Amino acid sequence: MRSNFGIPICAAAAMLCVAASAEVMDRPVGIKIGQHMTLKPYVALSATYDTNSEGRNDGRENVCWTVAPGFGLEYLAENWSLIANLQYQYNAYARDRLYGSQDYHGVTENVAWKWTDSKPDEHGWSLMLAQTYQKTFEDTANYSGLTYGTDRQAFNIAGAVQRRFGSGLHADVNAGYYWLDYDNEDNNGQRLYGWDRAHVGGELGWAPSRWTDLLLAANYQHFTQDNTGDARYGNYYYSPSSESDGFSVMGGLGSYATDHISYRALAGWSRFEYGRGGGGGAADGFAYSLTANWTITETWKMMFLASSYYQPTEREYGSSQRVDSFSWGIAHSMVRGKLSATFDIAYRNESPEYCWSSGYGRVSSSDYTLENITYRLGLNYIVNQFLSLHGSVLYRNSNGRGASSNAEYYTYERFAGTLGLRFTY
Repeated sequence: MRSNFGIPICAAAAMLCVAASAEVMDRPVGIKIGQHMTLKPYVALSATYDTNSEGRNDGRENVCWTVAPGFGLEYLAENWSLIANLQYQYNAYARDRLYGSQDYHGVTENVAWKWTDSKPDEHGWSLMLAQTYQKTFEDTANYSGLTYGTDRQAFNIAGAVQRRFGSGLHADVNAGYYWLDYDNEDNNGQRLYGWDRAHVGGELGWAPSRWTDLLLAANYQHFTQDNTGDARYGNYYYSPSSESDGFSVMGGLGSYATDHISYRALAGWSRFEYGRGGGGGAADGFAYSLTANWTITETWKMMFLASSYYQPTEREYGSSQRVDSFSWGIAHSMVRGKLSATFDIAYRNESPEYCWSSGYGRVSSSDYTLENITYRLGLNYIVNQFLSLHGSVLYRNSNGRGASSNAEYYTYERFAGTLGLRFTY
């Protein structure tokens, strides 16, 4: 997905947690309907100066103007809640690409539902369901080198059922589906590759005390990728199957270290079988999933996230990669909760696990490692119940390693600064 003006997924999750303190006081009340429902229409405006808006080693500076009207819904009942949001966003650039406009616009919606019949430390059931959809339209499908202009859409749905049996024993079953699609019809032969993933997993835990939770988790994933059987490569007689499978088994610890620190630390083994039945390769490796939250004081919060996984690549034909990601964030709430400052660091490494082969051997254009590290500092100030102001600065260093020319292409530095405001009724 486009990453020009966003923070990586792990960092975004951290920011959602630590930045929540910014609305402690004077939160917009929205439109109240009854005792449980609140509607929150809003519009956000911002301007971003970016030294490398195209994200490549020869990228150019640009200014992006963004308008994003949206509509939020919140329903909080005694034992269940529903939170939903719908947003349209238009991004206009002051400077076009070499061969066309860089502008894009799109729609995003998300829904999260949770129900429980017990408190966290009591026996009972909990159900959770979350769904998101994003559709992005590029103004042009032309490209220069590896700069893409491609319409795309992504859909994700995931749910979990948890049961606490008392005496510390608990279990949950989770399942989900993710779909990523790129429209390559008018892209002059240069492509991005989508894929979908269905997964099912489970976790068993036993907490002998409040401070310790012993965990065992297993997961199965099935992938179908678009980057196989491409007619453009008909002169090569090898093409992997479009079906792939992933497995993981992990164990670890969770629960609370103190009253203010919560954590989950899982580690184990994972396997990714690329191109099942079609001559693809298999990758085995160490797998991990770490989360930690620390409420340092009433005004200071910290979060850490880390994970590893395998997936088909989006940029390269007939290939797979391992992704390792880490993020750390901290937030401070000031001025009676009206002003908040956040800082986060995000690291992501993509390393090839399988590269497609032609009749002449391994194709080196897919065989490169890409890593980037991003630093972001943000400020948010709530002026009153209707208006908030925000600003941020971002620095990203991207480094490609390997013999492929793509490695050099994705080696660059980028600085971006954003100023914006948000009106909420």
